[in-house]
Amino acid sequence: MDDVLAGVVDRCRAAVTGADPQGEIAVILLEAAKNPAVASAIVAREGLFTLEDLAIHRSDDLTVLAASIPPGFSAAPHNHNIWSVVSVCQGQEDNRFFERDGDGLKVAGEVSVVAPGVLQNAAEAIHSIGNPLETPLLALHVYGGDLFATPRSNWDPDTHKEIPFAWEKVSSASGS
Repeated sequence: MDDVLAGVVDRCRAAVTGADPQGEIAVILLEAAKNPAVASAIVAREGLFTLEDLAIHRSDDLTVLAASIPPGFSAAPHNHNIWSVVSVCQGQEDNRFFERDGDGLKVAGEVSVVAPGVLQNAAEAIHSIGNPLETPLLALHVYGGDLFATPRSNWDPDTHKEIPFAWEKVSSASGS
């Protein structure tokens, strides 16, 4: 892992044991979003084919993903069941938030995170994300637990019916 990304991970690992880990990590990630070296380090990563490939740190109390998200990418509604902080280093991440509504979902709000920017999400958040721009979105996503070991759900983008989480059922990109 690049030294600049390792430094961000080290700071997040220290913050996760603090009094306000999510708030402290949001400060760290805002600084990272303003640092051009972080964006360069994200771009330099290769061989990213699965969600797990994006992980630059994974432990019981913290997962850190570094991603270059292609133009037109979208992810259907999903949850994490752990808090998260999103840091946009380049580009824009559009988030649409949902609330449970009977057997489905209803839209509860929207927010765009534009570089350099951060967004904190509660553990119970259900959202979809997208890159609306014609350039890659460079982002760090930090989770307050092991994202890959935490039971999660996604929702069918058309019917909004809840199903067990499966990345291939969540993600899509223009032209694919």
